Amino acid sequence: MEYDRYCDLTMRGGTTSGVVYPLAVASLARHYEFKQIGGASAGAIAAGFTAAAERGRASGGFEKLAALIDWFTSGSGAERWRLAQLFQPTDKTRALYRIVVATMQKRETTGRSVISCLFFALLGAVGMRAKTVLALMALLWLGGPVLWSAWLAPKVYPAWLTTVVLLLALACVVLVLWPLRGSLPWIGWVFVAVPLVLGLAFSRHYATAAVVLLVWLVLTLAAVSALTITYGYAMQRYLRNNARSIHFGLIPGTGDFTPSWLDRLAGVPKSTGVPPLADWIADRLDELAGTEHALTFGDLGDINLVLMTTDLSEGRPHRLPFKESWQYCEECLAYVLPRRVVEQMNGAESRANCPLHEHMPLRELPSRELLPVVVAVRMSLSFPGLIAAVPLCRDGRVHWFSDGGITSNFPIHFFDSLLPRWPTFGLSLQPYPNGDTAEVWLPEQDASTKGTRYASLTSMPRFLLSILDTFLDWRDTMQSALPGYRGRIAHVRQAEDEGGTNLFMPPATIRRLALRGQRAGDLLRERFQQQQNTDRYRWIRLRMAVREYQELGVQAEDREAMYSELLERFEIPEELHEWFRTPPADGDPYREEIEVALDHVGRLKDDGPFDGVPPVDPDLRLTPPE
Repeated sequence: MEYDRYCDLTMRGGTTSGVVYPLAVASLARHYEFKQIGGASAGAIAAGFTAAAERGRASGGFEKLAALIDWFTSGSGAERWRLAQLFQPTDKTRALYRIVVATMQKRETTGRSVISCLFFALLGAVGMRAKTVLALMALLWLGGPVLWSAWLAPKVYPAWLTTVVLLLALACVVLVLWPLRGSLPWIGWVFVAVPLVLGLAFSRHYATAAVVLLVWLVLTLAAVSALTITYGYAMQRYLRNNARSIHFGLIPGTGDFTPSWLDRLAGVPKSTGVPPLADWIADRLDELAGTEHALTFGDLGDINLVLMTTDLSEGRPHRLPFKESWQYCEECLAYVLPRRVVEQMNGAESRANCPLHEHMPLRELPSRELLPVVVAVRMSLSFPGLIAAVPLCRDGRVHWFSDGGITSNFPIHFFDSLLPRWPTFGLSLQPYPNGDTAEVWLPEQDASTKGTRYASLTSMPRFLLSILDTFLDWRDTMQSALPGYRGRIAHVRQAEDEGGTNLFMPPATIRRLALRGQRAGDLLRERFQQQQNTDRYRWIRLRMAVREYQELGVQAEDREAMYSELLERFEIPEELHEWFRTPPADGDPYREEIEVALDHVGRLKDDGPFDGVPPVDPDLRLTPPE
């Protein structure tokens, strides 16, 4: 059967977890031709690459796609961090980006300490006046105990006061330092010990030593407060003045960035010629598809690529490419997209100017046929705070588009229908469940709950993270668990140091994740290559669809009289005449056809239970378009 060689594909977002997808897609492509492809966030990159590879199948598109994993994992030295090098800040955002990168350092992977990198990142994040204040505070913190013990401490204390103060001081030191015993490196202990040792060395009495400890604790609290206030104020002032100009993100996706010596000390990898993220995506799309210009949706022919983005200004999701008309500013888009792509769009000028750049005229966003694919991919992967949002305009107002994963990180519903012709495969990501070491999980084609995602909540951070995950993913999670869905979604498991926002994954880790993705693709292909499994999938969907039709029939029979009587007397208002090709003159022009339809649907009603369907009973309802 011809349809058995076709499939649709949807991929979950996950920032660096996108390395899972190339080998998985290449595995599926050995048997299937991709007809519809969707994704959000990092899944949008993979979806765009899959569509481009399908377009360039005859010229080795899928071989080129699989070769991306070799590019990420074949380097040595600084080239080992090609994944991290794709994320390049601007001069305006590099100070904040250093702090983000510093927190990602691990001695066992990058060979750098978080503490040392964070020290240099924080040092470069404030101006000279703030540096002066912090330097004076550091000198006071180091020298305060010495000064106290050498010149200011009294020589004689009552014995009882000596004992009380000494015990109190030691208890305070233990309470402050003991929780840090596992995370404070040796250099941190040196900074802690210096003021104490010097102060005690100048002490001439036990009570003086106790007071030295208390002075040091007071100065430590003062130093921490000074750091918090200084950096909090600097951050607040920076974001107040620059948030919109940096598009609410540290990484624009294009530009010309070369790490400085301070960037390198903070953990930013040395440049090896890797282009910025959006430039790299645009180049790879063209290479996979075999086009000499920026790949457009029109170039894809009958391949239907659909991506998810989120309009934060209106608080709603959008499917890309748009069906509505939008406008763009060349200067705004040139900040987040390669200049060659913006120039190729060459939209018609409008009479209005950009609200953000008053000297720049707004241009009409091209239609689907002429819209470059990289524009949609870039709009879908704007990870909040890290990757800059994309501004477009409509009705003279700016709309900020951010990560598609905000509203649907795994849009498995994109290509769904009650009676599908072929399966929509899903490639998803999940953590390892408790006690389960399987790296890839392909659920059964039934209503089993085996393998259902479960998080053990053992701490407050995990509890809060679970709230966020549930808030963002509950709809996708429930949709994925339905019979007729679950058996065609392969889940790739990840450990905490794999995928996600781990920019500094070693080549071995990237290769390991990619091979898990390949295994997921193999499992899906091997299951549905067998005709009996494809038939089983279609039968489950058929039986669920008929049950939904039956429930609709119950409503039609019970309420047929109500709606038939409505059709007899209802005069359609003039405001609704535009719904018809020919304005109605006397009631609903399709009254008789509607009555026949209601009558026939009502005959589907059955007095008894409908056998042969899973115990899960989904809802059939109208939902707004995305």
